[in-house]
Amino acid sequence: MAELTATYRTRRVLPPSRVESAAFILFVLGALSALGFAQAGASSNAHSVGDREPPLSKGSNQFGFWGGYSPKSFVFEGQTQDRKLFLLTLQYARVLLATHPVTLKYTVELVPAALENQPRDLFVSKSKLKVDSPGVAYGAGFTPVGFQFNFGRRRVQPFLNGSGGLLYFSRQLPVPQSSQLNFTYSAGIGAEIFVRPGRSVTVGWKYHHLSNANTGTFNPGIDSGLFYAGFSWVRRK
Repeated sequence: MAELTATYRTRRVLPPSRVESAAFILFVLGALSALGFAQAGASSNAHSVGDREPPLSKGSNQFGFWGGYSPKSFVFEGQTQDRKLFLLTLQYARVLLATHPVTLKYTVELVPAALENQPRDLFVSKSKLKVDSPGVAYGAGFTPVGFQFNFGRRRVQPFLNGSGGLLYFSRQLPVPQSSQLNFTYSAGIGAEIFVRPGRSVTVGWKYHHLSNANTGTFNPGIDSGLFYAGFSWVRRK
């Protein structure tokens, strides 16, 4: 088996690139806009969305988008540190079940933009010290399987969700001799806020894992904590 030893103690964390900074600014602006929509909707539509008309019903279709940012990776399932991740995602959801305690949605996501910031890294391969140059890896992909459980039937609904998919990047990551194609899975919590009938804002956090499932020579994997916000439209059955 090939040897991989990442020398994290000698890692030099680089300042954010222009692309990464722009991605973070877009995420912050999106989150602030989402919260603004929620606040405006709460004041102007307090009587239009409530217990008398549940926001979601069985068979409804939901279309939306969300953006997420992870300022730093950590060691859990993966082994790679000092990576920053930005995702922009388009989402479709179908309401499979809608009862008073819980609403179940099946989700499918298209990821047109995934940015992974790579610092300068040192590692050992076949007893030789090698250097991974810094930069931003650009990627895209999709998440064909996902589920979300919303709790309650009111305007503000806490939720749990999980999903699985894949991403293809412009370079091998997190290290050379790993893979450009990586598989992903995630699990998260958050709240869906219905600002008006058929419109909702989502804010949340999710654990996101990325690895090549041992299809490359190396498979250190990346664990990220994504803070995200989004907006969606509901078409009732």
